[in-house]
Amino acid sequence: MLQSDDKNNDRDVRFRYRDILFFWKFVRPLWVLGLTSLILTAVSTALSSLLPLSVKLLIDFIVMKRPVDDIGRFLTSRHLGFLADPLMQLAGSLNYMVVTLFAVGIVIGMIGIVEKLITLRFQQEITFTVQTELFGHALRFPLSFLKQKQVGYLMSRVSDDVGMVQFFFSWLAPQLVTNSFYSLFGIIILFNLNSTVASLLLLVLPVLFAINFFFAARLRAVSQKEMERHAMVSEEMHEAISGAEVLKAFTAEHKAVEKISEKLRKLFSSRFQGTALNALSSSFTQQAKLVLMLAVVVLGVHRIEAGAMTIGDLTTVIAYLVYLSGRLTGISSTVLSLQPVFASMERLVEMFKTVPEYGIKVEKKSLIRHDSVKKELKGELIFSGVSFSYDPGKPVLEDISFKVEPGQTLIITGESGAGKTTLVNLLLKFHHPTAGSISLDGKNLQELDTRWLRDQIGIVSQEVFLFNDTVENNIKFGKPAASREEVISAARQAHIHGYIESLPQGYQTIMGERGGFFSPGQRQRISIARAFLRDPVILVLDEPSSALDMDTEKKLKDSLEQLTKERTTLIISHRMHLIDGLGTVKLEL
Repeated sequence: MLQSDDKNNDRDVRFRYRDILFFWKFVRPLWVLGLTSLILTAVSTALSSLLPLSVKLLIDFIVMKRPVDDIGRFLTSRHLGFLADPLMQLAGSLNYMVVTLFAVGIVIGMIGIVEKLITLRFQQEITFTVQTELFGHALRFPLSFLKQKQVGYLMSRVSDDVGMVQFFFSWLAPQLVTNSFYSLFGIIILFNLNSTVASLLLLVLPVLFAINFFFAARLRAVSQKEMERHAMVSEEMHEAISGAEVLKAFTAEHKAVEKISEKLRKLFSSRFQGTALNALSSSFTQQAKLVLMLAVVVLGVHRIEAGAMTIGDLTTVIAYLVYLSGRLTGISSTVLSLQPVFASMERLVEMFKTVPEYGIKVEKKSLIRHDSVKKELKGELIFSGVSFSYDPGKPVLEDISFKVEPGQTLIITGESGAGKTTLVNLLLKFHHPTAGSISLDGKNLQELDTRWLRDQIGIVSQEVFLFNDTVENNIKFGKPAASREEVISAARQAHIHGYIESLPQGYQTIMGERGGFFSPGQRQRISIARAFLRDPVILVLDEPSSALDMDTEKKLKDSLEQLTKERTTLIISHRMHLIDGLGTVKLEL
């Protein structure tokens, strides 16, 4: 279960490296791009690893004028005699060396450009797939789960955690691969130049890894805490902005700021801890590298005095040590940077493993799945001994039983909080009965495909939700393929066509977030037009006239009579004069 409670953030964070395999399904379709990028990186780093050798050639054979035959003997002793002639020619001419190095630099640069473009395409495709699938997965969470998590919190996890995965594929993974190749080639060359110095380096490596491991585990836990706190800040900010009207009406802006400020302080505390751990790790690593460099310089000076080493040898060894220390430091910092990524991956795996509303086994064995069956659907509804409670021991509905024949209209009345809307939510499978059963045409709702079932139901709610889109697209939201003529006909039936036509852009007018550019009554008539257009087998009207004036309500009554004709209808309403004559069955909760 996803956690958003801050006191749960102190739990031990143990990322299982095998969980990385969870993301292989996103990488597998792009393996050609990944492999190409890897090969180009290996070629580029191999060529780059040879460049510091030019220092030895420059000092020993061009400046110090040592015989170039030494190169042939050295390479032959390493079973690399086939390289002797070109390198002897290179060492004998400064101009030839400069031209060769320039040409190698151009080749490395061209390979690097191609590799970066391929890597960019690789990571962008992975990020797109992960974010798209995660967002679709989150939308299929059960409604009860979504209501437990605020929008800001969930969006932070979908956006920020996927952003960390993008950072991994766009920066960390390429850096880790590149630095690993550089280190491998560098150590091999260093062993051939001076095995003593190379052995000394290998002795220091375990110290560097130990420092890295010590700080990595702590940084991962801090990163997990920081991400959870960041999601909670997003949650609070989203709530405050959404409720800005209420905050201003009660002059409570300062309370919202104080609440967010408290969470921000905790967030900054986690960030400070992460920065401090990074700084300490970097400091210890630098000290270890400094000790290694000083030891090599002292050893090199003694070997030069003993005639066992040339100045070019020492300079090249130091060049490779600097070269390797930078790469090893890069690996170390990358491993530390991976800890927030691992924390994000853990959170993403947690979200992907949250069971969605669609996809459970009973859905795969659905008795009804195809739109063609809609023609055969009659719409007989039976509630048999249905009970439901959100919290154990606090029932909202108890032992509710009724039957609605096809084409009948059920009027549901009762005091506020009696469970009228909950009953409708059970029909839509937003929740499942804690006791009893609900059947449609003799088939238990639990055996029906949830998506198919909801396709057969049209609902007009008192809490109308409209999207920041055109009026036309909002009306045909439940029937995207509807023609303009069908949309206009539905709007006429809902008595909203005239108003829409008076707008500057007519049906192409943008409605604003949640339909905020329209009045509550206009929004509700748009919702009613949706129901007319969808032409469902089962119709649910939950206080359909709660935001309508009396004149429009009178016009609407005729439309409702037409809308409810020959279809199973459930109406929740306190305005009895509106529904008088519509209902053939009544239920009081």
